[in-house]
This record gives sequence, structure tokens and C-alpha cells, in this order.
Amino acid sequence: MSDIWVLDIEASGLSPVSYPIEIGLVNAEQTYQTLIRPEESWGHWSLKAHELHGLSRQYLFDKGQRAEVVAQQLNRLLAAETVYSDHEDWDSFWIGRLFEAVAIEQTFNVADLSTLLGGHRAGTFASCFDELSQASDYRAHRALNDARLIHQAAMFALNSDE
Repeated sequence: MSDIWVLDIEASGLSPVSYPIEIGLVNAEQTYQTLIRPEESWGHWSLKAHELHGLSRQYLFDKGQRAEVVAQQLNRLLAAETVYSDHEDWDSFWIGRLFEAVAIEQTFNVADLSTLLGGHRAGTFASCFDELSQASDYRAHRALNDARLIHQAAMFALNSDE
């Protein structure tokens, strides 16, 4: 398999009222990372999630991009592509929250990475992911870091029998 886009999102929490705060995208040739400034209607904030990603709400207001800008950038970058996620249920939900908040139509699809990892590939992916995540320079729960690691493990698994 040649290459795929991989998506990872950090969020304000794991709740029906949570929202995306950071997006990371990776393929073999490009990366994309951005912080998202919370919309006025996005008030939920989980201290547990904050402990994992280490981003404060104030930092997002100071350094994040407006949701409208992020949605436009994602549509431009991904066009009608399919982007893969290891947690498609949550990542699709947060992408939906982003696009809904700014009334922009999403042009790309989010699919579950497991749809590509049938047979032995799922085990190969899991082993590779575990090994890579043990590296001393890896920082979990930042979107671009996680997307890079998922992409690397997925590409290893997908190309392991070619």
C-alpha cells in the first residue's frame, strides 16, 4: 500500500459536549498541526483530559486558530480524501463539532484504521505501535506526535507482507 492520511485529535474531554482543541494529520509527504481556539459555545473542560494533553484553555485562546480557519484549512488540505483514525468514533464526532460550529460542509471522510488492518496486520500494527510508543522522545497525547506514531505503525503493518 502506498500511503494514507492519519488523523489524531486532542479534545476538551470525553463527553457529548466536548470539542476538538488540537488536530494532527500525517501522510508520507505532509504534516499538519494546529491548536483550536474554543468557540463561544464550547464551555466543557475536563481536568482529566487537561492532565493528559497539558494544554490549558487560556493557552488555546492565546495560541489557537479560529475554528472557521481550521475547517477551511482541513477542507483545502484533504479535499475529498479519506483520512484514517485509530479512534474514528470520537475523531469523527469532534470533526463534526468543528464543522457544525462554523456551518462549513466537510469535504473529506474519516474512517476507522481497523478497516485497513485485517488479518495479521492488526497484530503487527499493535506490536509496532507499542514499540514506537516506548521511545524516550515520544510524548503521548499531543495530536501530531500521536498521528505520526499511528501513521508509522500503520504503514509498517500495511507494507509488512508486500
